[in-house]
Amino acid sequence: MTTTTEEDQYLRRILALLDSARPYENLTQSDSKQWQVQPGSALAGDDAKTDPYQVSHNAWIALTVAVDHLHCFRSTFVSAPQNNSVSVTLHTHGQYSLLRCAFENSARAVWMLGPAHPLVRVQRRLSMQAGEHKNSDRMNSLLQRQPRRPLDVRMQQLTDLVVKAGTDPADAKKVLKPSTYSEIVREAGALTPMGAAQAEVVWSGCSSLAHGDTYGTLSILERDIVATQGRLNLAQITSSPKVLFWATDRTVAMMQHGFDLFKQRATCHR
Repeated sequence: MTTTTEEDQYLRRILALLDSARPYENLTQSDSKQWQVQPGSALAGDDAKTDPYQVSHNAWIALTVAVDHLHCFRSTFVSAPQNNSVSVTLHTHGQYSLLRCAFENSARAVWMLGPAHPLVRVQRRLSMQAGEHKNSDRMNSLLQRQPRRPLDVRMQQLTDLVVKAGTDPADAKKVLKPSTYSEIVREAGALTPMGAAQAEVVWSGCSSLAHGDTYGTLSILERDIVATQGRLNLAQITSSPKVLFWATDRTVAMMQHGFDLFKQRATCHR
C-alpha cells in the first residue's frame, strides 16, 4: 500500500509496540517456569482454595492465548526483514479479529488477578469454571456424548469450593453465574489506566469487525466513495493505520498489565 508520512509513522509505532511485546512470547513458548507460583504467595493461597481449578493455571492460559493471537497478528502485519527493510500488510477485518482475542484474553487475566480481596479472585475463577462446565455439557449434547460426571455433580463441587472459601451459601448460586465478556472487559479496564469505557470500546470495536458488522466497518475503517447508484454509495474500504495503532496500543497495555499482575500475585512478599 502507498502511505502518507503520518500513516507511515503509525505503522512504525505499531511495529515498535509488537517488538515491545516479543519477550512475552519467550515466557509462554518456552520452559520459562514463569507460570510457577511461589509458596506463601497470594496465588498459592488462591490455588489452594480453587483446587483443582487453580486461579494461576487459568490466568496463565489466558495470557498464553493472548500472546499467541498477538504473535499471529504480527505475522500477518509485517514480513521478515530483507535488505534492511520489511513490508507491511494491512487487512480490513482479520487483524482486528486477532487483536480482539488478544485483548479479551489479556482482560480475562486482569479481571481474575486484579481484585485485592482473595475471595473475589476465587469467586471469579470458579464462576468462569461454571461457564466452562455448562458449555462443555452443551458440546457433549451436540456430539451425543455423555460426560464422565453429570453437570449437577460438577456444579455442586464448585458450590462446595466457593462456600468453603468464604462465600455465604445463600449467595453461592449468584456468585457462580458466569460473567459475560463485556462485563469482564469493562471490569478489567477499570483496573487499568484506560478505564472501563475505553476498554469496552476497544473490544467492541474489534468484535464488530470480527463479525463483519456494518456499524464497525463504517465507523472504524477508512472508505472512499467510488460510485453512486441511486441512494447507494459504492465504497472502497481500507484499514486505518491510526486506528490499528490505537487498538494495538491498548491491547499490548492490557497484556502487560496481566503479566505484571501475575508476577505480583505469584511472588511471595514475606
